Amino acid sequence: MTKGDRKNIWDVGGSPSGGAKSCAGNFGWSVQPRRVKSSSRNLIEDLIVSGCGFLTSTAVAYASHFMSKEWDFAPYTWMVNWILPAGALFCGFVAAIGYWIGARIYHHRPSKMLLANIVLISCTTFFAIHHLDYSEARVNGMRLQDRMSFTDYLVAVTESMSYKSSRSSSDDSPTELGKLGWGVALLQIVGFSLGGFGVYGMLVAVPYCERCSKYLSEKQSRTAKWKDVELLREAFAKLVQILGEGRLQDALDAHAGMGNRGRFGGVATLTMELRKCPACENRRLRLVGHHQKGNKHTSFGPIDIPTEEPLRMS
Repeated sequence: MTKGDRKNIWDVGGSPSGGAKSCAGNFGWSVQPRRVKSSSRNLIEDLIVSGCGFLTSTAVAYASHFMSKEWDFAPYTWMVNWILPAGALFCGFVAAIGYWIGARIYHHRPSKMLLANIVLISCTTFFAIHHLDYSEARVNGMRLQDRMSFTDYLVAVTESMSYKSSRSSSDDSPTELGKLGWGVALLQIVGFSLGGFGVYGMLVAVPYCERCSKYLSEKQSRTAKWKDVELLREAFAKLVQILGEGRLQDALDAHAGMGNRGRFGGVATLTMELRKCPACENRRLRLVGHHQKGNKHTSFGPIDIPTEEPLRMS
């Protein structure tokens, strides 16, 4: 995660505001009326999308078990500085990809019920991996599950955890964690949950056509870059004025001619993104700027404009 300050700027003068801002009300454009799906249809789609997530979660559980058994490496156990459960975050994210796929295929907008299913199944994936290890473990030729319960197995595995720093030499012995293993296990469960929550957040961020109940999947974008943030401020102010006059296509054309030419790592960027519903003429035009100076980040916008105007991006 990048350290430092981060702030949003709506107006060029620099007054802060949080989150995305829709200009429909300010600039006079109307938002399409919402067509609400029936509760039964929402429930069925929730179950279908949850089933897709369950399949990918099961695949991750079996893959982690296979890697642990064959290569003596469990990816979900990888920790950064003994605190950040990077491996669990990654596995939880991959396990939840099925929700993304299912939701996009069925154009299902994520609900609170779907979020609950994502978090629940993500947490269950952690225990499923351990249960697979438990069900196949043998001691002196006997199945481990015939000698101890799964609960006792979890206690034994958790309290016998040991960790070794990547900076340690090959001669250094790993550190036994004992009761502290429960803290590590809790971090791993949280990591799985946050990985799933990340996929949910990605779905929520995708614009949605309420009229057709479809994601605005057709996407075009262009980014203008400058080395000087003042040029970004001037360009942002100019485009806001054009958009405020309702000249959306003119704003796109003006943006196409902005930015310094040539290859360089521009620290000031201004992006216009155009998304369209695949079933109707509903579109969303977004203007967002970003400036980075060291660890300090400043964002301009985003400004979201719903429209049915047949726009084109150069």
